[in-house]
Amino acid sequence: MRIDSLVRIALCALIAMNCVLGAGFAELDINIDDRVNLSYANLSAMDLAGAHLNQSDLQGCNLNGSNLDGAYLRSAWLMASHLNGSTLENADLTGAVLTEADLTGADLTGANLIRVQMSKAKLNGARIVKADLTEADISDSDLSDADLTDARLFRTDLSGAKLKGIYLTSANMIGAHISWADMSVAYLSQGQFSRAELYSTNLSGSDLSDADFTRAYLMRSNLTGANIDWADMAYADLTEAVLTGASLKSAKMPYSDLTKANFTGADLSEAYLDGAILAGATLRNAKLDRVNLREVDLRGLEMGGASLKNSVLTGVFMAMTDLAGADLRDATLVQVEMTGANLSSANLERIKYDQFTLQSLSRAELDGAKISEDLRSDLKSLQRAA
Repeated sequence: MRIDSLVRIALCALIAMNCVLGAGFAELDINIDDRVNLSYANLSAMDLAGAHLNQSDLQGCNLNGSNLDGAYLRSAWLMASHLNGSTLENADLTGAVLTEADLTGADLTGANLIRVQMSKAKLNGARIVKADLTEADISDSDLSDADLTDARLFRTDLSGAKLKGIYLTSANMIGAHISWADMSVAYLSQGQFSRAELYSTNLSGSDLSDADFTRAYLMRSNLTGANIDWADMAYADLTEAVLTGASLKSAKMPYSDLTKANFTGADLSEAYLDGAILAGATLRNAKLDRVNLREVDLRGLEMGGASLKNSVLTGVFMAMTDLAGADLRDATLVQVEMTGANLSSANLERIKYDQFTLQSLSRAELDGAKISEDLRSDLKSLQRAA
């Protein structure tokens, strides 16, 4: 028998002894063969840095506080294993199974987690910075307060996961599945969420500033009080989404589907909304100052108390729209249809308008509205001509 084989057998014996006696081998340098069976072993606080444990059976194993930096755990079985506070920096866990594993406070910085199966795992407060979780399954897992800054989550399944307070700054989540997840008060600025699925996801109070949600699916998502400033939501689907009190300053939302979305009290100042679908949306008390609206249908919408100061509306349909108490000071209205619109108590001082808009304004409800003398004169001239 070769000497190196005898050495490996001896090392395995030492590990087995540790399992029985619960002794610590924090200083032991271990390099054992792949495909070893260490299920339910006690390997806590051990130094397993660089260990070769590919395809090994480590289910139920106690690895709390162990050093697994740079370890090779490709396709290893770690179901229901305990890795609290363990370090796995730059470890390779490609295809590993960690279903229901406990990695609370673990450090997985730079780890390779491609196609890892980690559903129902505990990752509270874990550090997963710059890790690669491409096509990984982390559904129904708890990642509350975890740090995934610069992590790659391309087509990762996070559906039903708890991600409250998570750090995902600049993360790549293109095509990720995050439906029904709790991502409230999360840090997601500058993240890439293009074509990601976020059906009914809770994003309330989260920081989504400067993130890319191009063609993302956010139907019925909760974005209450979220910071979405400068975000790109072109062609995104936010049907029935709740954006009450959200900040969308300078957000890019051309051709996005905002059907029945609730923007009550939201700030959309300087947002880009050309071609957006707003059928049935609520914009009560919303702030739309300095917005450029072109060819947008706002007919019959609730916009009472909304602010559109210094905005430019071109080819916009606002027939029967509720604009009671709205502020349109210094707005420019070109070919805006406002027949039957409720502008009672609205502020229309210094608005600029063309003849088409003037004609429709003459058929709107203007009781108690504040209007400039030139508009008042033009309306009277129309009445006399009629």
